[in-house]
Formats: sequence, C-alpha cells, structure tokens
Amino acid sequence: MKKTLLAVALAPLCLQSSLVSAQDTTEETMVVTANRFEQSVKNLIAPVSVVTKADIDAMQANTLSEVLRTLPGVQISANGTYGHLARVYARGSDNVLFLLNGVRIGSATAGFTNVGQLPLTGIERIEFVRGNRAAVYGADATAGVINIITDSQPKQFSGEVKAELGSENYQQLAGSVSDSIGERGWVKFAANLELADGQDVASFGNSDKDGFRNRDGLVDAGVRLDDKWTIAGNAYYHEGNIEFDDSFGGSEETDNLLYNLSGRLAYDNDSYSSELTLALNRDEGKNADASVNGSKIVTDRNVISWKNTFLVQTQTWLGAGLEYTDEQVKDSILWDSLNQVFSSYEKGDRDNKAAYLTFNHEGRQAQLEASTRIDDNEQYGGEFTWQFGAGWRFSDAFRLTGNAGTGFRAPNFNQLYWPGYANPTLEPEESETYEVALDGSVSDVYWRLAAFRNDIENRISCQTNGCQNDDALIKGVELVAAFETGAFDHNVSLEYLDPKDKNLNQPLSRIAKRNAKWNVVYHTTNWQASLNYLYQGERQENLYGGGVYRMGGYSLFDFAASYYLTEQLTLSGRVANLLDKDYELVKDYSTQERSYFASVTYQF
Repeated sequence: MKKTLLAVALAPLCLQSSLVSAQDTTEETMVVTANRFEQSVKNLIAPVSVVTKADIDAMQANTLSEVLRTLPGVQISANGTYGHLARVYARGSDNVLFLLNGVRIGSATAGFTNVGQLPLTGIERIEFVRGNRAAVYGADATAGVINIITDSQPKQFSGEVKAELGSENYQQLAGSVSDSIGERGWVKFAANLELADGQDVASFGNSDKDGFRNRDGLVDAGVRLDDKWTIAGNAYYHEGNIEFDDSFGGSEETDNLLYNLSGRLAYDNDSYSSELTLALNRDEGKNADASVNGSKIVTDRNVISWKNTFLVQTQTWLGAGLEYTDEQVKDSILWDSLNQVFSSYEKGDRDNKAAYLTFNHEGRQAQLEASTRIDDNEQYGGEFTWQFGAGWRFSDAFRLTGNAGTGFRAPNFNQLYWPGYANPTLEPEESETYEVALDGSVSDVYWRLAAFRNDIENRISCQTNGCQNDDALIKGVELVAAFETGAFDHNVSLEYLDPKDKNLNQPLSRIAKRNAKWNVVYHTTNWQASLNYLYQGERQENLYGGGVYRMGGYSLFDFAASYYLTEQLTLSGRVANLLDKDYELVKDYSTQERSYFASVTYQF
C-alpha cells in the first residue's frame, strides 16, 4: 500500500527529503491557493499546509473539523458534537476565508463557514495558507485561506464505496466514482449519507439526544478542448437536519440546504494563463420551534472572477484580476425573541467590486511577493489593501522570511440587522499583520519558527452586550516540524498566542493561548495506524453583560488503524477521544465522549 503522510507541507523548505519523497518530494509538491496560480511549496513565503485524501483516510476522520484541528494554528469552536455548528479560528482570529475549488463559500448572513456541515466525501486535497491573504482574496482572509479541492481529473475509471458504524448509532454510506471521457474529458460523482442519534449537547433545555442527518452530492466534470483551452464545472449539494436545545429552554431543529454551482473557462500556454469563473452558492436554514414557526434565512452569493498570470521571465510572474460578488438575502423571516414578533432584514442586498495586482519572484536564493487590491463595497465604499513578503536563503539549510499586509472585513447581515442583537452603525474591521520566520532542514528534520502580530482596529465583537466595534491585538509564536523515525511519520506544531481585547484589557473569547499537536502515522505493507494528539490550554468565554466563564485546558488522543485485506478491500477502526476527556469548546455545550467507529471500504 502507498505510504502516507499526514502532511504539514512546510511551505518554504528548500531541500528534498526522504520524509516527503515517500509521498512527493518537496520539489514536486504544488499548491494553487497562496497566490491564485500553481507554485511549488519550496519557494513560497507564506506558510502552507496540505492534506491529501490519503491523509484523511489514514486518520479516518468523520468531519472536516477533525481534519482541520490537526493543522498548525487552527482552533475549532463547536456548539456540540458531530453535525453541529462549528467554526474555525486561525492564529486566534475567525477571519478565515473558505473556498471550494477556488470559489468563496459560506453564509452571507452569519459571515462564516459552518464546517460542521461540510462532508469529507469527494475531497481530494485541502490547502491551508496561514496568515494574511486579504490583498489577494479580499475580505475574510486576514487570518488565512482554506481551499477545499474536489477536482481530480482522472485518467481511468475508478471508484470506492465506504460503509461505517459508530457510537451514538452513527451510520454512514458514502461513495465516489470517476472516469475519463474520451481522450480529453473527465467526470466524477460522489455521494454521502450519514446520521446519528447524538447525545444531549446542551446543559440547558430538555434532556434529550440531539442527533443529525446529512445527505450530500458532488459532481465534477470538464474537458480539455485542445492543448490550451479547458472548460470545467462542479456542483455541490448538501441537505441536513440538526437537533439542538435553544438558550430559552426549548428543543429545536434546523433544516439546512447548501449548494454551490461553478463553471470555469481556462486558457494556458507557456507564458500566459487566464481563467474566467462564474459561480452561485446558496445557504438556506430554517429553525423549527414548538412555540413559534421559527426563523428562515436564505442567502445567495453570485460571483464572477477573471484572473490572469503572466510569466515575465524565468521564475518571475505578474498577476491581475477582477472580481464581482453580489450577496442577497431572500425569503427570510426572523424571530425576534426579545419582542416576540417576526421581522426581516432592513437591508438584504449588496455587492462588492474588486481589482488586484500581484508580483511573484521565486529565485533560488531570494523570493519576493507583492499584492495590492482595491475593493468597492456597495455599503462601505472603497478599501485599499496591500501585502509584501520576502525570503532570503542564506545557506542550503536555512532561510529567513518576512510578511506584512493590511486587510478589512465588512459587517455581515446578522451583525447589522438581526433583531435584538445587531448594530446597524458598525464600522468595517481594519487590520495590519506582520510575520517574521526562520525555516530550514537539519538531518532530515524540516522546521519553521515564526513570530506574528495581527493588530485589528474596529474589530466586530458580538460576545458582550450585542455587537460593537472594539480593538484587538493578537501576537503569537509558532513552531512546526516534520520528520520520520523508521516507519513512523511525525508532524508537530507548538503555538503560543496572546489574543487581547485592547478595550477591555482581557483575552479574546474562546481562544486558547497554548496549543500543541503531534500527528504520527505508522505504515507497513498490509496495514497502517495513526495517533493524533491535541493539547489546548485554558480559555475563557466573554459573556453577554460583561461576565467571564473559564474553560480548562485539555488533551485529546485519537487512534485509528486500517488493515488492507486485499488490494480492493480495507477494514478500519477508530477510537476518538481515547481517554474519554470531558471538555468544553463553548459554554454549556458538551463535546464528543469516547467514541468507537468501524468501517469497510471497497475500491474498484
């Protein structure tokens, strides 16, 4: 069986290694997310982590949250267990942009992507860029960008079917099939059905089990018209139901409907590439309650993007692009629990027009990147952002890099207009970020040590007394390393954060200062095993009215093993939260107890 690595692809490494070459050499590892065009990770200035389908299979994760929490700098805040609301923080900030095959996804009303509702079925790889990318991608990208990639462009017929059972009556049936069409085309289908009875996730409300049910479908297709032109598209569909207890003591459930449609026309020759993308995504949620009809929120996002890359000379590129985004709130009904009446959004439509320029030089000794972007937000006017990075390899084993940039984020519709909660006078966030890092390779140990700073003015906070603008400063130090010892592959990350609300002079809500992760994969010809360790230190939640609720630190161990019965048939088992640790990520919401899972996968 293919040797796998739960890869933290340390972006700026310069030498090839036996560790990485077990799957790919550092020279061969390519990413597309950092600067919107394909680049080798060895010369990137921004830190990038890459997770492949093989890595996901090795850890046997059931949710995207379980995958992302293993990555450097990532913390997860979750209102419950599998299937429930979960959001991502990177380097202490929730300003993380999610892309599906390069297209922005997430709720235009809530302002973030609920990773608890995104399945792993059909994912080929995940690219995570840590740090500010606002001058490349615009709002929501000052802490990082996570690009979920499903396009595989198969050259022959293949597929797999997976069935899994687990604790709390967890059940999953998932599968995918892909094939080439003629000499130039391809198509891929993937589907997922999963459900669970769940556990009582809230300490308030009714004492009952809060389960979930998800149904998902994915289609990718495309054709290379000739050696230069390609046309492709993908469609993603999610339908889910979540049971939960509301904060007023009742039992509720939410029906979710998400879908994303996108198509692209691409041209590529030796010195110039261009891509035009059209996309539509919808996020629809409806709450049901015993006493009222509940709220219904429907948001659409339409995107037109045109990006271009020019090869000026060997190792030097210029990029330019235009983007148009239109966000609309449709057919929405809001339940005002304070006044016990229904209402609607005061404003439900806005667009954003943007233009950007990028410069990249990937020399053997020196690397440079620079980006500028102008956004014209219909509601808040023009915003100019910039970014600059430089790297200097002063020996074969060591390199020094630096990054600086600015960013902004406009308030979302909920923060502006949700009854009894919002503040229509909110100003956009503005931020300045800085990072300096040293990376290198010593005795086949690949490492990166970075210090970073994120200074946020007019931060939008909805943790105390509704929504308001305040100021925040997040400082941190991060050490990431990858190495192997015999048949064991290791990926380690250590992080110390100082996330502070400058107005209240107290830590930011739900962010742990101390974080450590150690992911180990052991592999032989016939089986493999993985052990993922996660430590997060004490956190506090800043409550409405100004109170503070403290949550203790915790350590989690997840163990998984797979046995390759035949070339096509794999038997797998996993124990999540191996030591049955009792911990909280959000006040009054429980997390997963020790859980057991078993699955069988057939590949053809």
